[in-house]
Amino acid sequence: MSNEILNLTQRRQAIERGLKQYFNGAMLERVLGHWEQQYSEKPAFVLNRFLSEICTTEELRDCRKDMLRQVLHELSEMEKSELMSGAQQNNGAESADKLVSAELIDAFSQFVGYVLQAVPAKDIADFEQEAQQQIVQSGIALDSQESIGSAEFALAVPLTQYAAIITAVYEVFCEFYGPMRADQVYAQTKLKVKASFPYVDLNQLL
Repeated sequence: MSNEILNLTQRRQAIERGLKQYFNGAMLERVLGHWEQQYSEKPAFVLNRFLSEICTTEELRDCRKDMLRQVLHELSEMEKSELMSGAQQNNGAESADKLVSAELIDAFSQFVGYVLQAVPAKDIADFEQEAQQQIVQSGIALDSQESIGSAEFALAVPLTQYAAIITAVYEVFCEFYGPMRADQVYAQTKLKVKASFPYVDLNQLL
């Protein structure tokens, strides 16, 4: 999800909606305060770590994947609403140009491709299968049977879903190799993609 499209208040509202069925009252305010202090300026793919920190009971830990899907759904819905509102205000011109950017498509494809390069060859088939399942569980319909790192896959999914897909792949990477390795790979990948596409706003991917 893009930190640029949604302001702090909007992101807090979306996260609150996603978590309110699991936390309430003072506890909900505490976890939102923790997010605002520690994670509000970080990309969406670290939401998994945030949820790991706030799920302090066995019952909450069992619900963590559902929490992540719900929070990502709420962020995605708010982002879509904001994009539609901006498109109406600007007659769609500026937003349309941003969304159909060929460089953004290439940057997304390269980002996922670099992440896949960090997956050992013996794991790649299982990793891609798990990633596609995670993407579908996040509420994104996949019509493409191509590798998630291919240009064909990037063209087959809506640009507005790129950030959610990268977050889903991050979650799978965490499950396979742990959050520390995932953070390292994603940080290195971000630097590589930024060097290749200096004019692409990576906030649209993260």
